[in-house]
Amino acid sequence: MLKKINFSVFVLLSTTVFSQTQIKVLDAENKTNIPYAKIILKGKDYYKNTEQNGDVTLEKDEEIDHIESFGYENYYISQKDNIYFLKPKFKDIEGVEISKPKFTQSYIIGSLKEDNFGFMSGLRTWEVLNFFANKDKTEKKFIKKIKILTDVKKTKQDAVFNLVIYENVEGHTGTEKLKNIVVTCKKGKNITEIDFSKNPVTFPKEGLFIGVEWIMNEQNHYQDKITVIHSDGTKEKNKIVDRVNPWFFGYTSPSANTFGRTSDNIQSSNNQHYKFANAHNLSIEIEITN
Repeated sequence: MLKKINFSVFVLLSTTVFSQTQIKVLDAENKTNIPYAKIILKGKDYYKNTEQNGDVTLEKDEEIDHIESFGYENYYISQKDNIYFLKPKFKDIEGVEISKPKFTQSYIIGSLKEDNFGFMSGLRTWEVLNFFANKDKTEKKFIKKIKILTDVKKTKQDAVFNLVIYENVEGHTGTEKLKNIVVTCKKGKNITEIDFSKNPVTFPKEGLFIGVEWIMNEQNHYQDKITVIHSDGTKEKNKIVDRVNPWFFGYTSPSANTFGRTSDNIQSSNNQHYKFANAHNLSIEIEITN
């Protein structure tokens, strides 16, 4: 009897293992791991990210369309493999003005206020962006510091997310990110701070779209139990759902300017797909200096 049980367990484990594929994403120049690369899947409304070691596990029904990572060329899959090499993206920059902040004056835009509203992600995710206008165009300005109110739940390790910055092109985001910074946030509710004092980011007169993007990997994944209220009024208790850390707080504002973005399409919070975000801002505070 014991042998039969062990054999059954082996068969179960074997079926699970062979229904999955492990792949690795590496830098084509130096062959180092690329952490948190974005794996875009064919026919899916979600994506996956590699872990810190550049690995990601694909299920049997998941097939890669292409791989994205900030600072690298997109890699479109023509042939299946277990290792993919991404080429660094180099841009020729001419006539760049190099200037340093004076740090003699600073002011705050945005707010860390909160109410009972927040932004979260299930397996399907999106970017949440606030637009920050530059109201003082008399002198060149820089971003010195960004603070975001985060909450990391039910995890034994720190969570990570992408801080994303886009240029403002006639009221819409640019086609490519200006900056993508992987940020670590601690377990529990915290003010997560990103310091740019050593490498300040220019705050242009057109303003910037600044926000967050979830990293969809095992490091951030957890399961939660919720009560679902159905349309007929019945309740389904202790339903297990997949969640992705962290939770980002928001607050009600008469001058809300939050945007949601999926698959490179930005939409106003007034759009029906983002109606729950309407009249709210992301709880994010930015220190601007001269």
